[in-house]
Amino acid sequence: MSASVSSNTSFNSRRSAGNSRSDGRSNCRSDWTSSPSEFRGIKFVFGRPEQVSIHLQSMKKLADYAGTKMNNNMCKWKKVEATFPKPKAPGKDPAKHVVDKCRELMKRKLDKEDKCNEDKAKLFRIIMSQCSPEMKDKLEAQSTELEKLEDDNDVIGLLDLIKELVYNAGGVRNKFVVMQSLNRTLCGRGNTQRPNESLNEHGKRFLQQVEVVEAVWGKLVPPCHESDNTKEKESARNQCLASLFLGGMDQARCKAAVDELNNNCVLGKDVHPADVPAAIMVLTNRRGC
Repeated sequence: MSASVSSNTSFNSRRSAGNSRSDGRSNCRSDWTSSPSEFRGIKFVFGRPEQVSIHLQSMKKLADYAGTKMNNNMCKWKKVEATFPKPKAPGKDPAKHVVDKCRELMKRKLDKEDKCNEDKAKLFRIIMSQCSPEMKDKLEAQSTELEKLEDDNDVIGLLDLIKELVYNAGGVRNKFVVMQSLNRTLCGRGNTQRPNESLNEHGKRFLQQVEVVEAVWGKLVPPCHESDNTKEKESARNQCLASLFLGGMDQARCKAAVDELNNNCVLGKDVHPADVPAAIMVLTNRRGC
């Protein structure tokens, strides 16, 4: 006696019934009841000199929120849209237990899709609610694109649009103003290791600042290496960043180790860290840092 997999109509009907609204959009947005205090530190602003730094900090906090409050698929939302492959078809004249297994796998797939779509809708509304009035004005000025993103609950697309506004607002003149602010952050007091900050935490914060600077101004390659090939430019950039990182270390804890590296460099010993992770490793293995 042969058995066959039934249609997915019942599953699709269940999804439609649970997510329908009179205007055709998902109703899962209305399920959001979390306290706004959970989103403290997440804000997307426009028209402020420090908007790029605020954006970077907010993205980190948003990623932390998505990773702890939503399902595992939302941990990857910044890079790629989650996909849920269909289970393999059971073939011709399958046994009943094979059909049952296939049905169960299909049910799990649809449940995961439902949860992912619900989380996307929630996250989309969170992001919009944390935009400043100026940022909302800029987004709404691109109404056609924003409406499409909202219809699809396209979180990645919305964040890309916000990033474009934040990083490239005002053209070249604004980039110059932002760069001045970021230079003070990267090469000044903002690059100093905090009293209770670990090497790894300081390294993460430093590299986040580098990401912001390079997003606005391009790769930080020393001018004397402009004519080098790509690999040599990358190596020079990494060593330059390692030097900047070491220059911001807590003098009370790491002065001796940094001075030793400087002295070895003066003596012609090629022991300078190749990049920031290597610099962290050198200091980690050095007693007292």
